[in-house]
Amino acid sequence: MTETKDASVEILGKIYQIKCPATEENSLQRAAQYLEEKMRHTRETGALSMDRIAIVTALNVVHQLLTLEQQKNHHFQIINQRLNQLQSKVEQALAYNEELEFQSAD
Repeated sequence: MTETKDASVEILGKIYQIKCPATEENSLQRAAQYLEEKMRHTRETGALSMDRIAIVTALNVVHQLLTLEQQKNHHFQIINQRLNQLQSKVEQALAYNEELEFQSAD
């Protein structure tokens, strides 16, 4: 069973106790630091309430995530197309090689 621990993260001056797997505490701290940076940026643009800062920041981060996911999927499609092209060329070369061997055997 995964051991959990209470980790403290600080975001915009407030400390939050978060339960997380012990092995994920460093990742949680990095995520909290990233979130704090984004929320500070949002606050600097004029969002006044903490709720508004949180919602605008969450929307921005999710938009960023979805954009990266879309780009990743596009890159995978390109890689798969290229792999299929390479596989086809290899199969053609092997078939041609077999044909040459067959002809030389005659």
